Amino acid sequence: MIKKIVLILTVILIISLFAEEMSFTDIQTCYYKSYKYETSEKYSKAIDALKDVFTNFPNTYTVNYRLGWLYYLDGKYANALEHLESALLIYPSSLEVLNTINLLYVAREDWEEVEEQSAQILQIDYYNEYANYWYSYSLKMQQKYDLAIKVNRKMLTIFPTSVTYLQELAENLFLNDEKDESKQIFETIIILDPTNTTATTYLEKF
Repeated sequence: MIKKIVLILTVILIISLFAEEMSFTDIQTCYYKSYKYETSEKYSKAIDALKDVFTNFPNTYTVNYRLGWLYYLDGKYANALEHLESALLIYPSSLEVLNTINLLYVAREDWEEVEEQSAQILQIDYYNEYANYWYSYSLKMQQKYDLAIKVNRKMLTIFPTSVTYLQELAENLFLNDEKDESKQIFETIIILDPTNTTATTYLEKF
């Protein structure tokens, strides 16, 4: 009798476990809803849409990275960092995660952390566009103009007409009191991007 009861309870437990397991369609639906809410900037709802996925698969990369990104967009940086660090445990060299963590530091205007995080990414991917930009920007915000200029010049060897890096270089040169070259670069920017207000504003200072 006892054996029969144990067997019945075991079967019930197995059935309940399988009942809670999500199907491919269930997961697909959750992600579809999440992306739809993100598109309309309803970030809390986009997060809620993935709760069942996270409950069933708490230690997987994709859901943790996705939640980390959504919490970042929602301004909940502590929650974002928690999920992003969980994702890094699975793929420690994930550039998409490392760059997103960098955005958390940018949002907090913690320029020392941005510099450190960017340098870490550059050890993995020397020419990473996002990391080099934020590396340069963080150096500029800390008045480390000489090093920022070196970063800008490095990136312009592979993106010679990048308005982003030309603008960073011109600004850093201006702030470093290298006005002649700065002016020349801002004039180049106006040719490449005639409506660039930053270049126009700086050119009025010469």
